Amino acid sequence: MNGRAPGKHPAIITVTSSSRKAGKSVLASYLVHELGAEFGLKVSSGSHAPTGSLTSDIGTIATPGTDTGKLVEAGARRVLWVHADPGHLRSQLERAMSMFPEKGLLVVEGNSASAYIEADYAVFLMGVPFEAFKPSALPALQRADLVLVCRSGALLDVEPSLLEKELAPIAPRARIIFYDEDSRAEALSETARLIRDRLK
Repeated sequence: MNGRAPGKHPAIITVTSSSRKAGKSVLASYLVHELGAEFGLKVSSGSHAPTGSLTSDIGTIATPGTDTGKLVEAGARRVLWVHADPGHLRSQLERAMSMFPEKGLLVVEGNSASAYIEADYAVFLMGVPFEAFKPSALPALQRADLVLVCRSGALLDVEPSLLEKELAPIAPRARIIFYDEDSRAEALSETARLIRDRLK
């Protein structure tokens, strides 16, 4: 797959992160609501995953409190969940993408998807130092159009200018926004604005 055939899928926004609990599901559901995205895709992968599953059952997908449930609550009309080990991820993603129509907007949550799905706009959430990145984080960062750096936790004492210099060769096309809890809403709003501008 590695890419997207023109006109065959909705416009795609990917949401990836440096680590667990970085806020992917919050951002993904925010973007679904704010941008009026019709579709959502949650992607889980790893050695703990089954060989490959694609869940579309609304009873499972819409379960309150789950990542997929949040996408439904945010307004996505169709949400799928791909849960696969690395060896079966590509085929399951191809299957999932074939189930979305040609038009509309799709928000994809999950680092592993970014290796196979070409995004129209890719957002990366950074909440920990590079040495604490999970294995799938660095490849996702390299594809980012926007890096949102949270300075409320592990990166509280990081000097923004130094981190920008470190990020530049890794994510050369990315814009970088630093935020803390007080400026989080503003950062999310700016993210939505940048995506709207890209999709015009």
